[in-house]
Amino acid sequence: MADFVHSCFSEAHFCVLPTGTQSNVYGMSHYSTTTGNSKSTCEKVLVACLNGDITMFEYVLSDENELKPVNNLFRLQYIPAKAEIVSMDAFTKIDRLTGDPMIVLGVTFDNQSRGSTSIFTAPLRDGENFFDSLQVATENGIPIDLDGIPCQITHAKIFHRHSGVPTIVFLVSTTCKRVHMFKERRRTQKNTDTTYKDKESSVGKYFPELSGKLADVLFFLDILYYEDNKKRMTVAGSQSGRIVCYMVDVINGVILRKTEAKGFGPVTSVVMFSDEPDVPIPEYLLPLYDHLLPDGERREEPTVHVLVCHALEVASIYRDIKKNGLLEQITLKDSYNYDSVLCGCVADVDFDGLNEIILGTFGQRILAYKFDSNAPTDEATTLLWQHSLQYPIHSLIPLDLTGDGVKDLAVLSMRGLHILQKDINKAAIFLCERLKDVEVSFAKLETQEAEANKELDEPTGVTTPS
Repeated sequence: MADFVHSCFSEAHFCVLPTGTQSNVYGMSHYSTTTGNSKSTCEKVLVACLNGDITMFEYVLSDENELKPVNNLFRLQYIPAKAEIVSMDAFTKIDRLTGDPMIVLGVTFDNQSRGSTSIFTAPLRDGENFFDSLQVATENGIPIDLDGIPCQITHAKIFHRHSGVPTIVFLVSTTCKRVHMFKERRRTQKNTDTTYKDKESSVGKYFPELSGKLADVLFFLDILYYEDNKKRMTVAGSQSGRIVCYMVDVINGVILRKTEAKGFGPVTSVVMFSDEPDVPIPEYLLPLYDHLLPDGERREEPTVHVLVCHALEVASIYRDIKKNGLLEQITLKDSYNYDSVLCGCVADVDFDGLNEIILGTFGQRILAYKFDSNAPTDEATTLLWQHSLQYPIHSLIPLDLTGDGVKDLAVLSMRGLHILQKDINKAAIFLCERLKDVEVSFAKLETQEAEANKELDEPTGVTTPS
C-alpha cells in the first residue's frame, strides 16, 4: 500500500516566490469558486509574502481545452510603511443585497511592533477573471489598528440567536492575549459599501470562550459546529504549548465544558477532523443511506478528533474530544525525527474513504500517517508514506484545484508553492469499483422493497364473520 500511495502523489507544479521574499506558517489560504455555468467548484490558492506581494495560483482551461497552471502576482495597496504581512485568510460569500458572489480577503500586518488588519472585498462576476477581482479587492482595504502584533487570522460563522441566520466573521489573535472579531457593517440600499469593523467588545457575545484577556498568546484556533449548529467545539493552541478545548452551547452562549493539556513548545497547528472526509452525501445516495438506519433514527454525528502539532515535540492526536476532551492522547511516532513539525492537515490519500494525517516539517519532509480511531492507543497510528522537498515546509492545504473531485495537496515551502496531485487514472479505477458497489447495493435495496410490497399485497387469510 505504501508504494501505491507514494506513486499516487506526484509533484505536478512548482511556483517560486519572488526573488528575495518568503512567507510563513500563516501565509497560505484558499477560496472556492464556481466554474463557468456549471455547478462544479474549484479552488484557488493565495500565498502572501512578508513584503506585501500576493501570488494567486489556479488552473485555467486553455484554448486547446487543457488545464494549465497559472500564477499571477499582485501587490496590496494601503500597506503601512515598513510593515510586513503576518497572516492571511479568504472566503467567498453571496452578497445579501445584490445576490452576487463576493470574495473577502483578510490580511494582518506587523508595523514595527504595532499590528493592523485590512479587510478587502470585491464581487466575483461571471465572465470576469478571478485575478482581476482580487486586484479590485485590494484597492478598498484601509488598515484597522490592533492592540498588539497579530498572529493567526481565520474566519468562522456566527448565528444570530433569534433568526438563526449565519454571518461569516474574521477572528484575529494578537500578542496582547486577545482575540479581535471583524464583522461586516450593516448595509442599506443607500450605503452599499462593504466594510468591516473591529467588534472586539462583541467577541464574548458570540464566542464566550474567546472573550476578554486570555491566559496565553493564541497561535492557532479551530472551530467546529455540530448538532445543527446548536453546539460548537473550539480548540485553541498557544505560544506556551497549552491546548484548550471548549464545548459551547451556541443558543445560550454558555461554555458547557473546558479541558486543557500542556505541551512543550509553541503550538504550530490545530485541526479538528472526523474519521471520514467531510463530503456531502449525493442526493441519489440518500435513499441507500437512510435505508441502513433503523426507523425514526437520524444519521449520527461523526466522532471528532483533533490533531495538534508542536514546534519542540512529537505531534499528537486527541481522540474523540466530544466524549473525552483532551484526556486521550495518541502520539505520531517519529514525527520529531525531521526537525520541528510546522503544519498539519487531514485528507484521504489512499482512496479508502478514511482520513489520513499529513504533517509538514522544517526538516523538508512530508509525513502521512494511517489513523485507526478504534485501535489501542499504541497501535492507532502508522507511518504510511513520506515525501522530501528541498525547503522547509510552512503550510499544507488539501483542496480541489482542477474541479475534478479529487483532492490535491498545496504545499507552501520557504521558497515557493508545490502542488502535489494524485494519479487520475488510479482515481478512475477506484471510482469504477465504488460505482459497482453502489449498483449492487441499490439492486439489493430494490429487491428488499419489492418483497416488502409483495407481503403487504398478499391476503392475510383472516375472514370477517358474517
